[in-house]
Amino acid sequence: MSLKQDFRSVWIALRQLSPVVVDVPAGVRRVLLQRYMEMSMRNGRLSLISFGILLFGLAYEAPLFPRLAAWALLAAIFGVRVWRVRRMQATFDAAEPRSDRTYDLLLLVASSFWGIAPIVLQGHISPFNLFAVMYAAFVAIALLTITYLAALPASLVLVSASIIPLVACMALQGSMVLVVLAAGTLMCTVALLMRVNSGHGTLLQALASELQNAALVQELQGYRHRLESENASLGSSLRDASHAASRDPLTGLYNRRYLAAFAAPLAETVRMHREDITVCVVDVDHFKRVNDHHGHPVGDEVLKAVANLLGTRLRDGDCLARYGGEEFVTVLRRCDVNRARRVAESLRHNVAGVEIDTDAGPVNATVSVGVAQWAAGESFDEVIHRADRALYQAKRSGRDRVEVDASDALRLLSVPQDSTLPGQLH
Repeated sequence: MSLKQDFRSVWIALRQLSPVVVDVPAGVRRVLLQRYMEMSMRNGRLSLISFGILLFGLAYEAPLFPRLAAWALLAAIFGVRVWRVRRMQATFDAAEPRSDRTYDLLLLVASSFWGIAPIVLQGHISPFNLFAVMYAAFVAIALLTITYLAALPASLVLVSASIIPLVACMALQGSMVLVVLAAGTLMCTVALLMRVNSGHGTLLQALASELQNAALVQELQGYRHRLESENASLGSSLRDASHAASRDPLTGLYNRRYLAAFAAPLAETVRMHREDITVCVVDVDHFKRVNDHHGHPVGDEVLKAVANLLGTRLRDGDCLARYGGEEFVTVLRRCDVNRARRVAESLRHNVAGVEIDTDAGPVNATVSVGVAQWAAGESFDEVIHRADRALYQAKRSGRDRVEVDASDALRLLSVPQDSTLPGQLH
């Protein structure tokens, strides 16, 4: 932005009663105006202190009462400005940010004190002290101008209100030296304003970039929230897919695929004799008759009921899976064959003692169970085969019974039998 454009912006700002640049987006203007108000409050306090030093330190030769009155008037103006700022902040319009006419006028009057002071003090203090007052005023004006970087039009107006009377006071002294000093002061002021103008342009670019970055961050956050939502949905879908892949759709039990994955790491546990593990193969007796007599939907109801009854008699660490058709497999951890036989009896009694409610009416079901303890060096398929062989022995022996694999039955003969009831949990 050129200095000519800045002056044009000043004119537009004055017409619209706003001390900030008006040809920028509302978001940038809002930030500029907020900084303008904050800095004007700081400058007001600084001006009171600096003006007091000027009046009571450099201009001590002048009458005391006028100096006190001038400082009291500046303090009163500052007090009103504080009240107006609080009012502006309470009624701030973010969509169309503007300053307050009364506040800007008070700020203009307060700034003119610096330019008027040397004129008023002329003739009441020595020439040396007058020169000191003039340049003390100029330094104060320069410092205040730089601090109004956030609102360049305001700084231009304030400098005009203070520097013009100061330069005029120098030029009217009638001394060639002071005329040259006045010209030098004017040139220094222009250079200062050009420097402020450059900094103001950089500030505008920084604010515009900040707003763009904020918009970009907000957009990225929106993308992140959508990605998180999509990831959560995908995670849920993956969990559902994993659940579907490892579960039997009819009974809700684990399927054969999961059973193999569950048993795979247990082979090493058995081989190292760290844990006794026993497998039971459970089959629903005469299930074909149920399907033939009542239909497959009733058969499905019976399978679901049997699965639920079997599951209620097992621990959390055990695994119950539908192996296929009407056949189920349980893997009992920390359980030897003697204890597993009692668990199997519990499972059998639990099913046999319940009438299953179906759409065709009550249906009685029984199960046969084959039991085999997993031996060291034996694969899971091998122990399943032995338990299945024991199951067929139970079928041939009349069904609704538990049979232990022949190789494990010898262990039972050497272990004292206890009086645990068949229906008790292991």
